Amino acid sequence: MMYNIRIKQFIAAVTAEIVPADQKFIDKWLSGPEQKLFWAMSLSDQCHCLQVAYTAIELAKQADFAVNQNLLIRCALLHDVGKTSGDMSTIDKVLAVLAYKIFPDFVKKWGRYGKCSSMDNLRHAFYIYLYHAERSRDQLLSLGLIELAEIVAEHHKAPTENDPPELLLLRKADDLN
Repeated sequence: MMYNIRIKQFIAAVTAEIVPADQKFIDKWLSGPEQKLFWAMSLSDQCHCLQVAYTAIELAKQADFAVNQNLLIRCALLHDVGKTSGDMSTIDKVLAVLAYKIFPDFVKKWGRYGKCSSMDNLRHAFYIYLYHAERSRDQLLSLGLIELAEIVAEHHKAPTENDPPELLLLRKADDLN
């Protein structure tokens, strides 16, 4: 199942496109400064975040608990803003995901911020893969978006019994996309 999702993600990355309906959706839910963060991501990450948001809406409709839809959608759209355009190529992203699945300890030790040579670019891709949630948190905090930042920072961490419902749905929607 995980491999099916990874293949779907790869195809989505190489065929990514924002259509007018997506633009309207973004305009509806994100403020100007939030949109600036959104548009700073690569096209494939923008499309991924849109799909996570659309999936989160459907999951919220099925939930048997109260959900702040505004918060959920904004978190979904902004959960990967720590991956800015140019941070890593699609192939580096694929290699980072696969390497982490097979050799997580190696990726944790070897990942490093900074690009230059092709090897440095791969190390940087590992770093971004590992720390994008924290980078996203920091960018959201810089806009004063504390509640969003707290949720986004936790979206790749193990669930706890105190997780807000928006985080539960964000995790599930992200895992499905």
